[in-house]
Amino acid sequence: MNEDMIISELRNSDVEFNKCFNEHIKLEQDLEALYSLKIVPPEVEANIKQIKLTKLKNKDLMDQIIIKYKKTITTNGNA
Repeated sequence: MNEDMIISELRNSDVEFNKCFNEHIKLEQDLEALYSLKIVPPEVEANIKQIKLTKLKNKDLMDQIIIKYKKTITTNGNA
């Protein structure tokens, strides 16, 4: 099972993973909008840093869920 298939499976079966995945996408869109500003005030720069931190936390959590899932399917012989 490749990474895309695992992500697809987890998006359908794991509420926490799906929530993190959707939030990660939304935050990426928010960052793109903020990066498109010609002038970035300090408060927006602080917001960008907070969004990046939240995205990183979500990515770490998704990676942990993927690792756990891979261990589960390997243990069950479904890999």
